[in-house]
Amino acid sequence: MRRLLALVVVSLLALVLTTGPAAAHAKLESMTPADGSTMPAPPSKVVLTFNEPVGSNGTQIQVKSPAGVNVATGNPQVLDNTVTQPVGAMIETGRYQVEARIVSADGHPITVTSAFTITHAGHAPGAPPVDPTTPQPAENSNIVTIVAMFLIMLVVVALAIVIVRRRPTTK
Repeated sequence: MRRLLALVVVSLLALVLTTGPAAAHAKLESMTPADGSTMPAPPSKVVLTFNEPVGSNGTQIQVKSPAGVNVATGNPQVLDNTVTQPVGAMIETGRYQVEARIVSADGHPITVTSAFTITHAGHAPGAPPVDPTTPQPAENSNIVTIVAMFLIMLVVVALAIVIVRRRPTTK
């Protein structure tokens, strides 16, 4: 029984120690409007450019006005390493906050936070701003990782039990 326990502990320790950080995540290279920039007129879109292609599943971008209203309109458009989010009614002057969650090609989420300032308000287009309280799709990438780790751990424990039971007892 001690051997089984030792084998399980060593297996779990090896599993934990060998899972290092992934180095293949996409990284933000540039953003328009740039973080901290000041613009006289509101932009018609926010563009994020990454160092490698990103996925479109799970991509969410909010552009919040100084009052906290999400002015992003429609869905973000993903093309290779570029994500474009159209924006609508930017009728307030002040600081706009960009909050983005992009899924890297390897499935890992990337969070981007940025802000820019508008000195002259634009006119409200026909599309109403999106309510920031609308529910967002649930994130499930962490659940998949946890389930995969649990299954690997179960396989290791099962193998340990089989190995210990097959060994002949020495008398």
